[in-house]
Amino acid sequence: MLKRIILFLAIITSCLTQVSAAPVGSTFYYKFTAQAATTGEGKVYVSNKDELPAENRYFDYYGTSTLSQACEMNVKATTVTAFLFAKPADGYLFTHWTRLDDKGNETAFSRLKNATDIATILTTDKTNPDVTNFKAYFAKKGMIVPAASDEALGTVDIDIPTNTNGDQVTLTAYPDIFNGIFKGWQRNSSTRLIMDNPLQITATDATRGNYTAIYEPRGVDSKGIYVMLECLGTNQYLGVKGNKETTIDPDQRYFKHSLFLVSSKNSHIHSMPGLIIRLHGSSTGTGGLQDVEMKAQGVSTYDFSGQKFRIEKYKENDYFIFGVSQGFSGYIKDNGGASSSMELVGTIRNPSLYNRPDDSGRYRWRFHVIDEEHFDENYFGAAPSSKTKQDGKYYTTMYTSFPYECRDGVRAYIVDKIMPNGKAHLLEVPDGTIHSYTPVILECNSTVAKENRLMPLLEEPLPVTTYNLLKGEICLDDETEEANYRTAFDPSTMRVLSNNGAMFANVNNTDPTNKNKTLEYIATNTCYLDVSSVDNPEDEIYFSKEADYTKLRGDANGDREVNITDAILCADYILHKKIKMFFFKNADTNSDGEVNISDIMNIIDIVLQRH
Repeated sequence: MLKRIILFLAIITSCLTQVSAAPVGSTFYYKFTAQAATTGEGKVYVSNKDELPAENRYFDYYGTSTLSQACEMNVKATTVTAFLFAKPADGYLFTHWTRLDDKGNETAFSRLKNATDIATILTTDKTNPDVTNFKAYFAKKGMIVPAASDEALGTVDIDIPTNTNGDQVTLTAYPDIFNGIFKGWQRNSSTRLIMDNPLQITATDATRGNYTAIYEPRGVDSKGIYVMLECLGTNQYLGVKGNKETTIDPDQRYFKHSLFLVSSKNSHIHSMPGLIIRLHGSSTGTGGLQDVEMKAQGVSTYDFSGQKFRIEKYKENDYFIFGVSQGFSGYIKDNGGASSSMELVGTIRNPSLYNRPDDSGRYRWRFHVIDEEHFDENYFGAAPSSKTKQDGKYYTTMYTSFPYECRDGVRAYIVDKIMPNGKAHLLEVPDGTIHSYTPVILECNSTVAKENRLMPLLEEPLPVTTYNLLKGEICLDDETEEANYRTAFDPSTMRVLSNNGAMFANVNNTDPTNKNKTLEYIATNTCYLDVSSVDNPEDEIYFSKEADYTKLRGDANGDREVNITDAILCADYILHKKIKMFFFKNADTNSDGEVNISDIMNIIDIVLQRH
């Protein structure tokens, strides 16, 4: 079932295949110009190739490239990328690039010496090409000089480049959100790092020198990074909705079944696993990523498309996401409209694929990185119902394709058995680290996602090896044959978390966005209790955390048996070896608060049936 989920950029490939078969269209003509703001302070070059130019290719005043490109489509426009290169003169430093509009108005858009920009070309008149003008600014070096250890990982800014004695100077490091991690400032050849960012300095003879922002690679190409994607023009977040897309609207190219856009005002925005996207890619060297592969709800774009994509920086945290097929560039866009309703979420919209990026913001995306540095503002968390309350705690179920760690006092449990009294026995997951695809019950202190945060992990923790009666659900719906791709609720074999107390019930919950509708399917990213092997299960199954020492004494690994593996596990624990699930209370056979050689001997005695 999971193999049919289509992650959003994977759809680009299939859609490009459909739309690129149109007849040959027009040839568009364009011209890029670049110039130094002041002659003598630096040189520039502009190209359609992402290749560092030779020294003699730089121009002191301007450089131009006039190119034409045929588009294998009957379209109204095409898009091209300009690659900009700046080289400051001796005694000067580069500060920023600006873009000039038709009226000569300038807009700053990049602090990178080697930057990129995307232009939309409309002109088919070879004698009158579309012209895009760029200007590079330089400044004379002052007493305090900023630098970046690697501009592919981050840039720097100084508020008074030409600072003199007594000036209060502010240096700011801007790590690239995809590629760089700021480690500190290094002054001249000192190995001691200054951690302040921004860094404020008074320019004096004692503080004079070069201040380099030290960056290290984030490892997006190997480890990846978790993000939420927001459309800048509409403040809608992009997520994975369903399983399969067999038809696309030929005019607007809406993705009505595989993707969804949900408003930032939606109360579910930070508690929906379908909005958490893990991406991999390598730096373009100009603030973007190439060879991009994304994964959400368990499926990678590359699994479906066989291709990787490119993320191009437009401005600070302002990006285009696109792929190219047979000369046609396709961009993810929030077209607006095409609203529908989604169970447990409410009103959603559907994104589309189109070929003409513009300044409206509907083509442009902000990446909200979810990591330790940004976790206060960019977070994922659990949002239990106020009705699932017991002893001052709130409960919800969670099932995700990515691993995570519980924060803010959140505790995670599995259900390892139904006890003789008919209750579901909750067994806590050690350390609150949840392996991917592990169905759990989360115990929270409130109903607010920001107070029940869950940190997505880039490395898998040890899996739960104990028997778990919980089963999880990811898939939502499908364009056709819906029942084949969703888990229908069966009251004879399933119990779901009730909205009438902290228990499992045999009636599926009512959709709060449509109070007259009882949900027919298991809600996405939630869990249900499998009672198919339980004789005469109760309609309502309450929680229990009570320990059953009669059956569990000596069961160090929680597999509900006591054997020699439990004794070996205790020995590994004593020797501080890396181990999997370890149930301390079971291993502490004599209840003295320690696990030692006495407990190992007790377990051996149990195995040998001496007790």
